[in-house]
Amino acid sequence: MTTKLTYFDFDGSRGMECRVALRLAGVAFEDVRLAREQWAALKPSSPYGAMPILEHEGRTLAQSNAILRFIGASYGLHPKDAWTAAEHDALMDSVEELRNKLPGQGLSDEAKKVAREAFAAGWLTGWANTVSKRIRGPLLEGEAIHVADVKLYVIVRSLLSGTYGHIPPSHFDAWPALAAHQAAVAKRL
Repeated sequence: MTTKLTYFDFDGSRGMECRVALRLAGVAFEDVRLAREQWAALKPSSPYGAMPILEHEGRTLAQSNAILRFIGASYGLHPKDAWTAAEHDALMDSVEELRNKLPGQGLSDEAKKVAREAFAAGWLTGWANTVSKRIRGPLLEGEAIHVADVKLYVIVRSLLSGTYGHIPPSHFDAWPALAAHQAAVAKRL
């Protein structure tokens, strides 16, 4: 059976997380990358009207965290201890919460600037404090990489690269554990 992952045609966000996890797991997969107009045609028949979509051994799964948990549990990239696995799940959910709370869509440039600066000073600072304390070093659980490390890597990579305007990469200088985590994951990719 073929494994196939479908997402937009760019290296970032939820699709990148799942692609990287599959590669780390050593799973050969078809990397289907869609243009926006192709997604519009596929969306009505997709699970939950969402991507990424994983097709594996004749079954279909959507939602990035579910896909990551499946890959992690199937290929040794998710903790076996139930409590630690739940902590990783919580971290992955917090990344999705960050994405959902990030202001900007539909705002003018000036309103976006004001909203993102307030977001960075408030909610995002609290998030970075919590996540930094969770990193046992250099990865979440020391040396072993897990799918939650991949999820954290992808969002912090975007934040540190300035992808989200008006949230300067220097905002994260206060959390050296995040930079060390980035470097540790990058070494394994």
